[in-house]
Amino acid sequence: MNLGKINLITPPDKLYNSNVSYLLVHPSAKLKIQFQQSLKEINEDINVYVYDNTESDIDWLLGVSQTTDFVIIDIDNCDYTTKLFVSLMLTQPNSYYLTTDESTPWSLISRNRIYDLAWINEVLNRNDEDDDA
Repeated sequence: MNLGKINLITPPDKLYNSNVSYLLVHPSAKLKIQFQQSLKEINEDINVYVYDNTESDIDWLLGVSQTTDFVIIDIDNCDYTTKLFVSLMLTQPNSYYLTTDESTPWSLISRNRIYDLAWINEVLNRNDEDDDA
């Protein structure tokens, strides 16, 4: 079995291909580990865009969030500037978010709240089945 190739992309770069793409916005160390564990048996090539605490390119973030298949936002880990744009990204159906903040009504903007990344394996397996068909 061949494992797929994972392209890791950070600002200001972009990669234009037909791979399934993920954007991780300010992922915590725990989220990065969960994501890595989810991908260790992947058979297809994917793109992983990472926008973390060392980045400050909002234009890149918003542009990439419009073109990737899945956007995963760790709201609790976002800096002040990124949080200003979280609500905009959450209006997209491909955006999912994690938070422990129960006082901010993020659920009014998006029902795509997640608590872990277990669902990624289901998505990847579904994509593998589609490729086989």
